[in-house]
Amino acid sequence: MILSYLIHFIILFCIYLILALSLQISIGYTGLFNFGHIAFYAIGAYASALLSLAGVPFVLSLAAAAIISMVIGLILSWPLNRLKGDYLVLATIGFSFIIYVVALNWIELTRGSLGLAGIPRPVIFNFTFNGNIS
Repeated sequence: MILSYLIHFIILFCIYLILALSLQISIGYTGLFNFGHIAFYAIGAYASALLSLAGVPFVLSLAAAAIISMVIGLILSWPLNRLKGDYLVLATIGFSFIIYVVALNWIELTRGSLGLAGIPRPVIFNFTFNGNIS
């Protein structure tokens, strides 16, 4: 039981580490405060989950989710290209709020606050992940 909790904790730690690194790339290397990275995380997570529920294999749904997030990021970058400082912060926070409201209120697609149920377990090269300890 303690091992299962520890593995779950390590998985969550790694997820948050990836999010922190995305923020480091945005703020640390460019000096621009961008708080929209969590919205792209949500877009990718929902895209991957919805594609998996539609029967798309895990590896393809993961790649498609990355491409969908990238395309939305490119579309968002065109109008935000010349913003700097406080204006970029406000625009990216606004984008994050919009994605949050859409995910919460589009009940037919995301089931709102209930979340998506029945997402199939990942299968990579005929190996199924049955839990944290496979």
